Amino acid sequence: MAFLIDKQTFADLEILEAKGVEEPIFNIFNKATSLGAKEELLDMFYYPLSDINTIKNRQELIRYFCKEKPFFSFDKYLLYYIELYLQISNRPKKVSRLEAWQKAAKYKIKPKTEYYIIQRGVKYVIEFLQEIYSYATNDEIQNYPDLLKRYCIFIAETIKSTNLHKIINFNTKKKIGIINRERFDNIFRNVEYERLKSILKIVYKIDVFQSVAKTMSELGLVLPEIMESKSIQINGLYHPLVKNAVANNIKLDEDGNLFFVTGANMSGKSTFLKAFGVAVYLAHVGFPVAAASMQTGVFNGLFSTINIADNIGRGYSHFYSEVLRIKNIAEEINRTKNLVVIFDELFRGTNIKDAHDASLAIISAFAKVKGSVFLISTHILEVADQLSKLKNIRFGYFHTLIKGKKFVNNYHLLEGVAKERLGMLIIENEQIIETITDNR
Repeated sequence: MAFLIDKQTFADLEILEAKGVEEPIFNIFNKATSLGAKEELLDMFYYPLSDINTIKNRQELIRYFCKEKPFFSFDKYLLYYIELYLQISNRPKKVSRLEAWQKAAKYKIKPKTEYYIIQRGVKYVIEFLQEIYSYATNDEIQNYPDLLKRYCIFIAETIKSTNLHKIINFNTKKKIGIINRERFDNIFRNVEYERLKSILKIVYKIDVFQSVAKTMSELGLVLPEIMESKSIQINGLYHPLVKNAVANNIKLDEDGNLFFVTGANMSGKSTFLKAFGVAVYLAHVGFPVAAASMQTGVFNGLFSTINIADNIGRGYSHFYSEVLRIKNIAEEINRTKNLVVIFDELFRGTNIKDAHDASLAIISAFAKVKGSVFLISTHILEVADQLSKLKNIRFGYFHTLIKGKKFVNNYHLLEGVAKERLGMLIIENEQIIETITDNR
């Protein structure tokens, strides 16, 4: 089963596009050498994993690259040129010796850029295949992690069992003759084109994992411990794109599968929810996370409602958009089970009485759902008192210290429920009433 995540969640967590931060989460890991690696990284980001073994295999390879020297030294220019060469539209065909000489003579009289690219491209593909074949068949392969071992076997078998094997012992130090160039061009861009592309794809994947390992070491990220249980415990969680971020802890399990967060405006609730969502997402990509440690089960999907908007085109108000979003997530839970769900400030689009009643009803209902976990924040403190009767809800709050008309947020998550209310204090500090009065 594929791990489920939708556009709203991608946008909320700023995975691929940034709004509230300087860059998206994707950019943290987009440090690979080759251009083709970016496409492989995007593919990994678009399709997180719900298979525990596949996640662990990725983690094992990243951990290996953190400790060992790079498997393959990537020449960015060489790989770029190979891709340029392979993209030439007119596919070659097998030609006779006479036709090969006639073709060479034609281009010598009237040179074309395309022919120059083919000359260089053939040479670079041979060098590339010889080098990667050497890496894939060396004596250390038995010590490689399972995923890297499989990559090497695939590369070696693909080269040995196809026409690509003709290049293994070819001497590239000598000039490639006209006949051989035509022969190899036909193999690379026609007969074995798809197999050559599949080898390049594997190489780009390796490039991704090597660069992720480097990023992990440089930023001090950690690989989560993947468990069989449907629980999540993170110590020292922080948002990877927030400078001087404050780290916090959170635990969700069968005894407390709903974590209820309160706190005043600007106390850190939304950033904490995003940091949690990003960690859960990256764990299911098989990547390291911004935390001191993380233990998590494997879930079937991640859905968030943090920055929901109205839909003018359909005539939906903000409140109705919220209602539809919650309904869609509830339906997905019934279909899929075992989801991670994040709600920030439920029902901001309606009056305080309806928001209170709706929040209480929805949160109470979600608290009874087994298998899934929920992280929910609200500014309606009264809801917490009534929810305290439910045993499987944990409460956390961000404390705000108020001194006179000044307030200080330390962004530390504490156990319990917030008591501070800052709305009117912020309005008074900004002297909004005085500004309105001056305009009379």
